[in-house]
Amino acid sequence: MTESADTGGRGGYRLADHPWAALPIFMVAFVVLLGLVGTVFTAVGLQPGGPLQQATTQVLLLFVLTPFVLGLPKGRKGMATYLDDIRLSQVKPLVPLVVLGISCWVILALCQGLGTIIYRLTEGKELSAAFLLSVWDLRVSLPPRSAELLVSLPSALEEVAFRGVVVTLFLSRYRRNASIAIPAAAFGALHLLNLAGGGQAPVWVLGQVGWAFLMGLMYGYLFIKADSLLPGMILHWLGNAFVAAIMAYLNTNATTEVQVLYGVVTTFGLVPVVLIIAWVRYFSRRWLRPL
Repeated sequence: MTESADTGGRGGYRLADHPWAALPIFMVAFVVLLGLVGTVFTAVGLQPGGPLQQATTQVLLLFVLTPFVLGLPKGRKGMATYLDDIRLSQVKPLVPLVVLGISCWVILALCQGLGTIIYRLTEGKELSAAFLLSVWDLRVSLPPRSAELLVSLPSALEEVAFRGVVVTLFLSRYRRNASIAIPAAAFGALHLLNLAGGGQAPVWVLGQVGWAFLMGLMYGYLFIKADSLLPGMILHWLGNAFVAAIMAYLNTNATTEVQVLYGVVTTFGLVPVVLIIAWVRYFSRRWLRPL
């Protein structure tokens, strides 16, 4: 085989042809790059560990290292082809895709609020109108009170990484279900890094791993059915931006263990995942081209 821009090097080896080798390399590259960016931030007097470090790391990983060095998910190509491959440039039909992303977030927000209400009932306390309204009072996360909408933007790039790059990588070699489940497991496992800082209880981190895996299954399904990253990016962004406001009561009053239980069931877990998958299936059949 002759060497070309689409090969990974001499002899025709392409990392993109070996998903099980590419996945750990991709994840290690993210961790190493995150550390390097943090070191640079510290050296120039910027605060490491915040959303700016995350965004900088993800941009370098996803738009420099991944397409031009690692050659993922389909070999080294130009930027335009890379964006097509990971479905980041696929934004048509725009209105249905945006509606799908927002409607999925509405389902998620309703499930999160329901979890708060159920917890309130387990306390034996009344459900006043004022309390019910407070559950979905999102003003605390909106400007000018909060910059949460801006701070949460880098979370949308996680969809580019784990769905756009990794799901696409595995789809070239495996069936759809495996190509959804493997990146979801990797997405969940990545949250184990939160143990390194020592600032989060192990039970909380394990909860993060669990609901990140469950949400990863849903995000992968959404990505494939929509044939676009746009709905998942909208859902991921809004979900991260408003979860603190919706879950404020439960997070203030419940123990860590109880918060984890609700997390894997209603906050980011089984109930919203099942409902959103069902909605995506219905929506895609009715308003998007069949896939």
